[in-house]
Amino acid sequence: MAGGIFAAAALPQLPDGALLTAPFALVLALGWLGIAGLILRSTLQRGLGHYTGPLIGSFAIGTWVAASAVVARMAMLAAPDARWLAETMFAATAGIWLWFLPQALRNLVRIARSPPGEARPNGVILLTTVATQAVALPALRLFPDVAVVRGVADALMGLGLVCYLAGAVLIARRYLDGPRWRLATDWDNTNCILHGALSISGLTMTVGGAIGPDVLVPYWAATLAVFVVIETVELARLAARVRSLGWREAVLVYDLSQWARNFTFGMFYAFTAALVGNGRLGAGFGVLPLLADAVLAFGQYVVLLLLLVELALMARCFAGRAVGATA
Repeated sequence: MAGGIFAAAALPQLPDGALLTAPFALVLALGWLGIAGLILRSTLQRGLGHYTGPLIGSFAIGTWVAASAVVARMAMLAAPDARWLAETMFAATAGIWLWFLPQALRNLVRIARSPPGEARPNGVILLTTVATQAVALPALRLFPDVAVVRGVADALMGLGLVCYLAGAVLIARRYLDGPRWRLATDWDNTNCILHGALSISGLTMTVGGAIGPDVLVPYWAATLAVFVVIETVELARLAARVRSLGWREAVLVYDLSQWARNFTFGMFYAFTAALVGNGRLGAGFGVLPLLADAVLAFGQYVVLLLLLVELALMARCFAGRAVGATA
């Protein structure tokens, strides 16, 4: 998911980055196959309930949908003449989503019915929105002239936004009405999906073309505001963790959920680029075009830096495990 949004949106804007589109697409496709094989093996060994059973953890299946969608997008960019590759990945995306969505909706209802401090929802529940928009987005790109597909995609966009509202309310309820919580330990990495889910929804609306700038530009501004608020909280949490644990344990640690940050930053960059590229953000919107230009001037380097940092942390973690296993 994180690698795909980097390759599709940020990589072409780096010096000579477009030359790496095909190699990166191949790496992502092989990575998708490898992860799919690992999931299949795990399912055969431990059962599908290992993924679907946990109330909050089951929403992570939405990453399978989004990852398949970005591989479909990379196939479109790297091999436009081999349309069947993108269509095959889109079919996989839609198939996983059809299986995932009923479970996700049921679990959202279960969370809503539980006391605020019991289920402890976090940003991962917003993968319901991400997964839904990840079906609508490639559908609009692959079949732009098919009226039925556009109608279904529009309905999915609406469904995704409804799921976002429901998820955001549940997350807010946890932190506002639940038991006392600590920023350093109880704020979750995946809460950055609060702005990432808005970004992929905005990108889908921009690509769809049915919504005008009078709606899209204020929506982008609202997404930027949520981005700033959530990342300010993230910086405050970092400071709290450093005070409590020290730099080594607070910063130089690897956790799988940290990849959500890469995806959300990359998605905001992609949304901004699409909005500006479609001419929706003109001079009549005050300071907003200047802010968007700043995102487009530096955002690709921020996304690259975050990717490199996360890869370094992952390599350090795996190297430590290998040393421990041989000790």
